Amino acid sequence: MNKSALIIAGLVLGAAGAWAADTVAAPPHGGPFTPRGGTDATLELAWDNGVPFADAGAFFTGADKWGGVDFDITTLSSYHYVASGKIYYWPGFPNNEFEGNRMAVWSFVGGNPGSILHGPTFVRATAFGWNAYAADYNLGATTAFVLGFEQYYNYPYCDPIYTMSSTGTPSHSWYYYGGVWRPMNQMGYGNYPLMYRAIMNDTGFAAVAPTSFGRVKAMYR
Repeated sequence: MNKSALIIAGLVLGAAGAWAADTVAAPPHGGPFTPRGGTDATLELAWDNGVPFADAGAFFTGADKWGGVDFDITTLSSYHYVASGKIYYWPGFPNNEFEGNRMAVWSFVGGNPGSILHGPTFVRATAFGWNAYAADYNLGATTAFVLGFEQYYNYPYCDPIYTMSSTGTPSHSWYYYGGVWRPMNQMGYGNYPLMYRAIMNDTGFAAVAPTSFGRVKAMYR
């Protein structure tokens, strides 16, 4: 991929520093995930440590540019409903406004992301930092999946495709460019995990249809 096609917040903001050695701060792939808040019926799956690194990015052209994080729930006896997806937005980047992304659940077969299982659904942030969007997707017998977010709009009138965590397990992060999924570390800007999380539910619930000016904007652009 041509690196000039990507805008990096760390470079723009002058906050990017030398890449540090990776630190594993998450359970092994397929291992038991630790509940992160919520209720007894909810698990939040994450490979990041919750602390953003000085690096976020957006492509010059947003449509069909995705970031994704894979999760494996083989060891979980329940929690097979993807209740919602979360993404961390870098404060102020790139234009201090929220235009929206699209969110989807992708298959994960043979160690690689595959095709879309659910969505895409247009979503629009309300604040910098963590934003959660309803998915309400029953995985059924599927035990591995990718939570993906598409940039959708062109830079700078867009929301960032990714923010990297300062530590975590980077091998589960991916980006989709030119119709192909690739490991995030092949982008050439370091080896850190994306700050995407999946909130799992053990019973499912009725989805709330997203409504916003941003959704109208997406439909009639």
